[in-house]
Amino acid sequence: MKKIAILSCQMIRSQNLCPADTKCLTALMRREGWFDRYKDEEVHLLGIMDCGGCTGDRVVCALTLLKMQLDALKENIDTLFIATCIMNFCPYRDEIIATAKEKSGVEVIVGTHKYALPQIFKS
Repeated sequence: MKKIAILSCQMIRSQNLCPADTKCLTALMRREGWFDRYKDEEVHLLGIMDCGGCTGDRVVCALTLLKMQLDALKENIDTLFIATCIMNFCPYRDEIIATAKEKSGVEVIVGTHKYALPQIFKS
């Protein structure tokens, strides 16, 4: 069984632009997007956290707080997913991804779902 967490964009979450992280959670449930690697595996999502705001300076803090919570619960993650909102829209994505890879100590996958519309008004 794999245990994962998702790091998402604070602005996207706080402005309700992706209500309830629905796209990430649906992709995980369906094993689509970057979660397709788990087609035949059981996966537990142990946390969703945000970057802490533009510049991503609080990524290390967010990861540390998640680790503290998981330690208290005697849990840990195998993989950290960088949400599609950071991958597609964040001007600080390179720094956030580099920090996550350097500091997390687990596998980091960049991307969660592929549900973004290629053209907004085209059906």
